[in-house]
Amino acid sequence: TLTGCGGGNSGSSSGSVSGSTSVGSSAAQSAAWRTGLGVLTETTGTDRAGNIHTVAAAVLLDADGKLAGVTLDELELSVSADSTGKVTTPTDTRTKRQKGDDYPLAAVSSLKKGWAEQADAFGNYLTGKTPDEVKKLATDDDGKPKDADLLSTCTIAVDGYRDAVVRACENAKAVGSARGDRAVLGVSVRNDTKELTADDDHDVTAQVDITVAALTLDADGRVTGAVADVAEPALTVGADGTVSAPEMVKTKVELGDSYGMRGASSLDKEWYEHSEGWCDYLKGKTRAEIAGIPDDGSDADLAALCTISVTELQKAALAAFAEE
Repeated sequence: TLTGCGGGNSGSSSGSVSGSTSVGSSAAQSAAWRTGLGVLTETTGTDRAGNIHTVAAAVLLDADGKLAGVTLDELELSVSADSTGKVTTPTDTRTKRQKGDDYPLAAVSSLKKGWAEQADAFGNYLTGKTPDEVKKLATDDDGKPKDADLLSTCTIAVDGYRDAVVRACENAKAVGSARGDRAVLGVSVRNDTKELTADDDHDVTAQVDITVAALTLDADGRVTGAVADVAEPALTVGADGTVSAPEMVKTKVELGDSYGMRGASSLDKEWYEHSEGWCDYLKGKTRAEIAGIPDDGSDADLAALCTISVTELQKAALAAFAEE
């Protein structure tokens, strides 16, 4: 939300795992597979401009702790201001994956490949590696990979994607995912207010809410596990157009109990616990069934687990299906 005041694979094989879930798989084996979500946000501000840059990664780790699926996405938003304090906010809040051919990388790429193709090639390259091996992936001063095999399929800077994958692995937990599942990622961005002007008495805050969902799907397209998070990066604009950015942007899950929702919750739950309830509610559901979930709190089963607004969480989950 921007407020005045006084934050799939496009047909590729990335994120997919060969094989199918065995009917005889033990619960212990399934529990060993983990799903993770990593969301890294950086903000910058100058005299007249500010930027919000978010990288997200969904990962599936197998029973040996190795990557069995990786899906990536990236969001870049710009905010500008003039000397009168008038703020211009972004109108296109699509991620690079969502933009598809509208993000014109292929034309200037030596590989003649678009962003999704190269990001998915990077995800495929990481499949089978341990988180420690990913962490040690070497890049040059521009963030581009040094490995010749990887460069043959991906020439974009990957240092941010590497770090997001590492974060996702660190966050990974057993939520029901199993062998044969594929990992997908969805992003929903909300930017409600389009016009802001700071004055001598009031700075304004340009904030965008970025909701991210990592899902694992079985062969029938049903959710086996889910993890969701929200980043709320905010830029402050003064009357002279100066844009300042926070030093650090933590997600709601990273804020944990310090987010401060528990006292106002009828369920005595923090935000991350409501999110866990929502994600648990998604298990076993198809895209059509998730699309049919009412977002007004009228579903009694959902209300017993989660009473926060699920509108953006639902959009992010549906976006994950759209990108598989």
